[in-house]
Amino acid sequence: MSIQEIQSITAKVDGWLGKREGPYLYCLAKVGSRAGVVVEIGSWKGKSTIWLAKGSESVHGEKVYAIDPHIGSAELRELGYQENPTLEEFEQNIKRARVESVVEPLVKTSMDVVKEWSLPIGLLWIDGDHSYESVRDDVFSWEPHVVEGGIIALHDTYAWEGVRRVVDEEILKTDRFKVLGQVDGILAVEKVKSLSLFSRLHRALIVYLRAIYNKARVERRHWRALPRKLLRGLSSPHLRTAS
Repeated sequence: MSIQEIQSITAKVDGWLGKREGPYLYCLAKVGSRAGVVVEIGSWKGKSTIWLAKGSESVHGEKVYAIDPHIGSAELRELGYQENPTLEEFEQNIKRARVESVVEPLVKTSMDVVKEWSLPIGLLWIDGDHSYESVRDDVFSWEPHVVEGGIIALHDTYAWEGVRRVVDEEILKTDRFKVLGQVDGILAVEKVKSLSLFSRLHRALIVYLRAIYNKARVERRHWRALPRKLLRGLSSPHLRTAS
């Protein structure tokens, strides 16, 4: 199935993935699902789940475990959504996209699931509770299950302060993670034993451009698209998406 066909399917599903973010998730899932299962924290109605499942399916990869209690969240209330259960709509969207054989819904919180988790993870996608404490817990409680060479990706790494703080203050300051790329709101890193000099320089440039873009975004500078485009260009070639 082509990217355009998946975009047509996911366009009918509620969610907040940008036009480049869905295809980037697809690429991440193609790579990560070869090394282990895909774990999604925060599914809501299944928009990102479908991109992940289609990516894994395209390479005959592993299952996608979609974790969400489906009872709403503080972030959704802030955006004006009522606390309506979303499991039924999620399952309908997954079935409509014909990925129900790839997706395994886990209707629990991420912290409840991780207590009994044992499978090796090739891609960990974090888009759940956006508070600093919850994002930090999701990253560092699940990271031990991510295989060496596996991928951790986070959404909303600018717009939500909790996510941004975890990325800038912790993920981008540890040598356990090699930066693969920043595509709009998604930051992706690879779990590694150590960083090469090139990877350290690449990370430093990502950090610098993230700071410039975020300041320009907050101040609504007209040139803010430039550092955002440069960040996309610095993504790993095999994970890069069209501008």
